[in-house]
Amino acid sequence: MSSPSSETVAIRKGHELDLKRLAAYLVGKIPGLTHAVPLEARQFSHGQSNPTFLLSQKLSGRTARWVLRKKPPGKLLPSAHQVEREYEILSALYQTRVPVPVVYHLCTDPSVVGTPFYVMEYVPGRIFKDPALPGVSSMGRYAIYQAAIQVAADLHSVDIHAVGLSHLAKKPKPGKPVMSYAERQLRRWTRQFEASRTGDDSKEMDALIKTLNDTLPSDSAMFAQCLVHGDFRIDNLIFHPTEPRVLAVLDWELSTVGHPLCDVTYLCMPYYLPRIPNSAVQGLKGVNCRKKGILTETQLLRAYVNNAKAPAIDRPIAHFEFHLALTFFRMAAIAQGVYKRSKLGNASSSKAHMFGMFVEMCAGIGNMVLKSAEQEALPKECQGVDGLGSPGSLIPRFKFSVRFEEKRKALLRFMQEFIYPNERVAFKQHTELAKQKGTRWVHLPIIEKLKKVAKKRGLWNLFLTKSPHHSFDQGLTNVEYSVLCEIMGRVPWLAPEVFNCSAPDTGNMEVLAMYGTKEQQEKWLTPLMNGDIRSAFGMTEPRVASSDATNIETTITPTEDGYVINGHKWWTSGAMDPRCSVMIVMGKTDPRGKGSERKKKNKKTRNKKNAKKHAQQSMILVPMDAKGVNVKRPLTVFGYDDAPHGHAEIVLQNVKVPKSSMLLGEGRGFEIAQGRLGPGRIHHCMRLIGMAERALEMMVNRVQLRTTFGYTTQARGVVLSSCPLFVALAHDLGARFFCTTPYHTTPYHTTPHLTTPHHTT
Repeated sequence: MSSPSSETVAIRKGHELDLKRLAAYLVGKIPGLTHAVPLEARQFSHGQSNPTFLLSQKLSGRTARWVLRKKPPGKLLPSAHQVEREYEILSALYQTRVPVPVVYHLCTDPSVVGTPFYVMEYVPGRIFKDPALPGVSSMGRYAIYQAAIQVAADLHSVDIHAVGLSHLAKKPKPGKPVMSYAERQLRRWTRQFEASRTGDDSKEMDALIKTLNDTLPSDSAMFAQCLVHGDFRIDNLIFHPTEPRVLAVLDWELSTVGHPLCDVTYLCMPYYLPRIPNSAVQGLKGVNCRKKGILTETQLLRAYVNNAKAPAIDRPIAHFEFHLALTFFRMAAIAQGVYKRSKLGNASSSKAHMFGMFVEMCAGIGNMVLKSAEQEALPKECQGVDGLGSPGSLIPRFKFSVRFEEKRKALLRFMQEFIYPNERVAFKQHTELAKQKGTRWVHLPIIEKLKKVAKKRGLWNLFLTKSPHHSFDQGLTNVEYSVLCEIMGRVPWLAPEVFNCSAPDTGNMEVLAMYGTKEQQEKWLTPLMNGDIRSAFGMTEPRVASSDATNIETTITPTEDGYVINGHKWWTSGAMDPRCSVMIVMGKTDPRGKGSERKKKNKKTRNKKNAKKHAQQSMILVPMDAKGVNVKRPLTVFGYDDAPHGHAEIVLQNVKVPKSSMLLGEGRGFEIAQGRLGPGRIHHCMRLIGMAERALEMMVNRVQLRTTFGYTTQARGVVLSSCPLFVALAHDLGARFFCTTPYHTTPYHTTPHLTTPHHTT
């Protein structure tokens, strides 16, 4: 912990205080301050905006300390250095979860110390001026950044109406369009910068101002509102002397009601700033954050959205690059003001003259961020909780279409903005709804919200790949879609459904698209493609080895007006979902192998040795609300019930369906199965690879960061003995190649006219 003497310097010229007059004014207003001993003061060396002083009195056996913060002397820019606003916000936040110092008194009389000021408590603790946190252990650094993010999330969850700060929100003027926080900030800091010009050339700033104005987003994501700090950096936080806990947040002069990314991007600035020896500003560029235990930029974003109290769908990490560039612009404009005050001789820091070059550096970084955002859908492919993933590793091996690249980038961004942030939201909703309704088979509102956004972005029904047998395709090949499956597989229980790409709906929709009649497509395919209903697939049975579908015992008996179905199915995927409306059932229409109507007409098929065996099975559409469909119970897979999706045991007892429910024709179930299961196997494999990658990344990250008795966990024998797990990643890459190569040269669906089992996979 730094001592008060190491944090302060002698009061600089032009900032002198009349301590006798000040003491006389404060007696009776500040607890513990007395006439009996002289009041002493030193100036804090840290901070470049409002001059801040450490007041002290040496009392019997102890030293009492307070902090005075005032406006700087001289002519000031309009709306800047508002210590009155700081005092009001600190007073309001004291009873919230946000840690702030106790404020004692606000004085607006300039005759006391020359400008308005307020006095607050002195909070002893650690202030980290270097974001690399030198002298702190890896786990300590990790915990410190997590604590900082938690405070930001707590601040953004404050009810501004409850604490009396709603007046900080800008209200639109009558007849004027509503401006987003970003637009207001852009206008305000442009004015501040123009007022602070010193005559030096500012090409980077001029270019940044133009680009920000040209690319200003206007969608609803820009209008998210909450209380923001405005200068939320590690060095504006006081940490406990020994614990990774924030005791106080300082420097609230820029606080207002605005967009939460204002604060998040301030915390992200060091990732883009270089490390300059003896500089007032230190960055993390070139630092191995993972090795040192510092959160990466992606981890920081993940930590924020996971800790945010409101669902991330309402406050997404959308337009991150724009907000980041805007933050660098603000920093440049503030630095320009500091630089100009240094020329006028009233700066609050002896290093203020160095801020001239910092202006151009910040503006240059802002321009770089916007340029990279224009060229790429993502500044980098941030995946998973730690951003170590490399989804789409097939890309160097194969040539892909332009359409695929567009979809892939859009999918990566969507995962970053909406899927990862909402994992905890979905878990929480499921827990609460299950408790309210007394069942785990509930539908989650967050999924419906996300589906609407996915539809708008064109990330919908991506699984419908190129096929000569239907016109519903999204223009992708099976190999291209498999890469997208790998990305979605990183959150397998949430992402696929959001994009309407979850099994068994995908396979069922493929069946209806390729083999369904127009009537069947209108009744079942259209609502499935719209995401209005869910479906199930009934093939596996308890009495037989169902991986060999010729063993299936469920009967589909023809009648004059339809079919009667009797059978026992289990692990019927999708059947527990409360929205499940239809099930595709595989059963026997020709249990004795006498031959279907098609076989009697086809001499070649009839003469084949195994024709009868593989022509007995049919697939038929069964409404879940049909009489005789009895969902007995949910079943588990490796101990998990997979709620709210789930797998069910189902008894079909004299279920009657019309003739129009038969798919493709009697005895053609195997043909349908191969057309359905061929691509499906690829999709499942790639989703599992994505899930395995993410799990491995989380494990690697954990053993690299956790420290016991002076060593990281990765150096421990129990981890080293598990090295085969790391080798699995290489096997994974090989699996991708062998899994997808057969489908690259023939990138369409398996032909719908196969009459023998197909084992390409």
